[in-house]
Amino acid sequence: MSISLSNLANTIGDSPTLKINAKARALKAAGEPVIHLGGGEPTYPAPQAAVDAIIQKAQSRKIKYTPSAGTPELKAAVLDYTHLHYGRRYEPANVIISAGAKQALYNFLLSVVNPGDEVIFPAPYWVSYPEMVRMAGGAPVIVRGEGKQLGVTADQILKAVTPKTKAILINSPCNPSGQIYSEDFIKTIVEFAEQKQIFLAMDDIYHQLVFDGKKTPNPCAYAKDGNNLVIINGVSKLYGLTGLRIGWAVCANKALIAAMGRMQAQSTSCNCDLSETAAAAALKGDQSCVQDLCRILQENRDVLLREAAQIPQVRVEKPAGTFYSFMDFSHYNADSNALAQYLLEKALVAVVPGVSFGAEGYLRISYCADQASIIEGMRRIRWALDKNAPKELKIGDKLLTRD
Repeated sequence: MSISLSNLANTIGDSPTLKINAKARALKAAGEPVIHLGGGEPTYPAPQAAVDAIIQKAQSRKIKYTPSAGTPELKAAVLDYTHLHYGRRYEPANVIISAGAKQALYNFLLSVVNPGDEVIFPAPYWVSYPEMVRMAGGAPVIVRGEGKQLGVTADQILKAVTPKTKAILINSPCNPSGQIYSEDFIKTIVEFAEQKQIFLAMDDIYHQLVFDGKKTPNPCAYAKDGNNLVIINGVSKLYGLTGLRIGWAVCANKALIAAMGRMQAQSTSCNCDLSETAAAAALKGDQSCVQDLCRILQENRDVLLREAAQIPQVRVEKPAGTFYSFMDFSHYNADSNALAQYLLEKALVAVVPGVSFGAEGYLRISYCADQASIIEGMRRIRWALDKNAPKELKIGDKLLTRD
């Protein structure tokens, strides 16, 4: 007789993006010429200020436990960042530092969701949202656009609200589509949620990674007291500091932040001392690295869209931000899992199936990689899907074949 796992352990699935990363790494380790277009990790080098801070901290040989909710130095940097970008000045008790924006979001859900409570978010959505809501005991309520539309309207969100609704979750710019929700959309959702006393979590991890002169609407501009509004962010995407695992949540509701702190204290205790030091330095240092990253990503996006336009029957809406495109490949195979597996096996290109984001028939293709990799990866995808192309493709010393 085997010892059984919990019902939760048996129902929560693996992260599809992490699975793709693991498969791509394993193939590369085996010597295969894999092109990874599935990742969410900028190749942009770490800001020098962060590197210098890590070295100085390490050389001090004082690498100890940090305060559970974050060091005073990092909290101060986050509060300055929030004032600069959101126009509101908060106190240290209004912010919690976590091991990435993901933990900040999970702490929030654990602190507000009771069994059976509903959390609303639009599709396509980040792959972890439904599972995180379930892990907190809640019920994910997914709002979908009409037909092939990737976006939803504010009215569609409001119509999904029921007496069981505890929170609304908005990610703008959105992973995976790169769409930015409009000023009217954000205004409507913020004002409605505050009026109805529903928590509104803004996953703003990409809020500065926007292109073509656009800006992400500021939710704080429409909140009165903001006690229900939680702003979640971090250093992973803007600064290419994914390895630090530092994110945060800011809210006027000190009781909520304190509850999130208790959740964190009883799970991970505190954050890495080196990481918090480096994150504070990045936030306080030269911000030209963010503009540089935006410029590179916009150029990469344009290259990707140019290459995608050469594949017949592929539909894509131009991303306004992030470093992802969400392309409709349903003409070739509506089963996105099968299509992603086929491209990895036959073309040695890693992408993420759209079903993981709540939109079957799509693939999320990242433009984090260098332009040469983007061009080569799309060339291989085009070859793998073109029935009239030769069945063999030479990649260096390797010969790819397809059925």
